[in-house]
Amino acid sequence: MTQCVETAKSLNQQGFAVTIDYMGESTRDAEMAEQATQEFLNVIQAIAHQNLDSSISLDLSHIGMVIDAELGYKNACTLAKAAQNEGLEMMISMEGVDRTNLILEIHQRLCETFNNVGITLQAYLHRTPDDLERVLQYSGKIRLVKGAYAAPADHAKSRGAELDESYRQLMERLLTSRHPCSIATHDPALLDLASLEHAHRLIQEQKIEPDKIEFEMLKGVTSERLQAMKNYGYHTRVYLPYGREWHLYLCNRLAEHPPNIYQAITDAMKCGYG
Repeated sequence: MTQCVETAKSLNQQGFAVTIDYMGESTRDAEMAEQATQEFLNVIQAIAHQNLDSSISLDLSHIGMVIDAELGYKNACTLAKAAQNEGLEMMISMEGVDRTNLILEIHQRLCETFNNVGITLQAYLHRTPDDLERVLQYSGKIRLVKGAYAAPADHAKSRGAELDESYRQLMERLLTSRHPCSIATHDPALLDLASLEHAHRLIQEQKIEPDKIEFEMLKGVTSERLQAMKNYGYHTRVYLPYGREWHLYLCNRLAEHPPNIYQAITDAMKCGYG
């Protein structure tokens, strides 16, 4: 974690916020789920102690959800409360389509008690427009990603123009809702200057408060585009993972955009994964 904290400091000094993720998912042992929860508590303490501009991100299955839903919820409550006490945000990542319902149910339960819990939605799922309308009822930030998990055709769109257009439509709905949001993608089709200009123009035309909007990208991917949005005056955030399960980081980045694999391997070596 020490290297991760130092990297976070450096990014903060460059004007970027970060979100720190102790990587892992699908934990099958309760003791390991408790250990992961404790590590996240250590991250929260480190963020507070170092006064970092950072949130935490996590997979609910890393802290026990697939062992027992109540265990995952209990551990999530522990982390949400600790983060809230330090004035920090906790972002819940999305996982495979078979876990979407449970993740959204736990998110809803958390939002009944905490106002610092955000959720991630995946644009490639057919269900996401309806899910977006439901989660807009809660106060936490909504992070919109394209989606990197394998899913059958009856649940998800294939990559290409149709998915790109779905992402843009969801992004427009999210931006015009004026709900706190994070636009998070690394796909070149959605990060070209025309798309960035479109988002910027929409925000300007609709007079949307920029303090509710942020743009987020993985460390090392298209950093010049994140810098461009920062230059426009928007909040920008870098997703910063660490931990032994570095293969998840590589696989997710490869699924998002295959050329990412080269930068991902470089980052893995620099960050000491393994």
